[in-house]
Amino acid sequence: MSRPLRRFARRVLERTGLIAPYYRWLERRAARAVGEEAVDDGRPMPPAELVVLVSGPSRVWFSERGRADAAMFQDLAARHGCDLGAGAQVLDFGCGAGRIARWLAPLVIAGGGRFHGSDLNPRLVAWCAANLPGDYAVNGLQPPLALAAQAIDLVYAHSVLTHLAEATATAWLAELARVLRPGGLALLTFHDETFAGRWGPQGLADRLAREPYIVWNNAMEGSNYLSAWTTRARLAELAAPHFEVLEMIPGGAHEPAQAMAVLKARG
Repeated sequence: MSRPLRRFARRVLERTGLIAPYYRWLERRAARAVGEEAVDDGRPMPPAELVVLVSGPSRVWFSERGRADAAMFQDLAARHGCDLGAGAQVLDFGCGAGRIARWLAPLVIAGGGRFHGSDLNPRLVAWCAANLPGDYAVNGLQPPLALAAQAIDLVYAHSVLTHLAEATATAWLAELARVLRPGGLALLTFHDETFAGRWGPQGLADRLAREPYIVWNNAMEGSNYLSAWTTRARLAELAAPHFEVLEMIPGGAHEPAQAMAVLKARG
């Protein structure tokens, strides 16, 4: 099937509401391709269908990339004055099947802190609650979270804004600021113009120069089907009412690493 015909077929499925069952069928098919590689990291491994939902068909990648991303968040937090192993209250927003939580939750809890995870998918939350340390809850597509105001020292979210329309992302920025204490940190990855130029769909980077927030495949918001792309300047504008922007780190030039917004909650 040619690319234009595939695009047309996808749009028909979106308009008729059939894209969701079709996309879920693709996910189930992908899960059958997940290998049984031995992953000797001493941590529970979710079933294949949950691995696919958050990382693709590789248990080894799930483990190794999860460890690398956990170290990245830990290092960024430390650089901005938050030691995750020293009594911190931490939220993994969009925790998925615990790809990162499996590494950070034990560290936080061992240091006398408390680890929270939240996700849109009840199956992912249930698996984390049954297999990982920490407190896990389901959130809706729209706020609020089941957390008190100013309860959290640090929130991180890997590839969550990347699946939200601009209005939804804006609402969640306000909600994350609500649950953070004044001066608390938010570490949020996103698809920026640099990432788009190297890894995005053809022509998307040029469009971002004119449209600073673009939704690609505008259906099934909150799932991997929808992908959102925004410039670093636009994300800084959306965050500005609630956060001081400490860093805007461009998307990786030599690997598909997303951009990172490092934000400090206003008092």
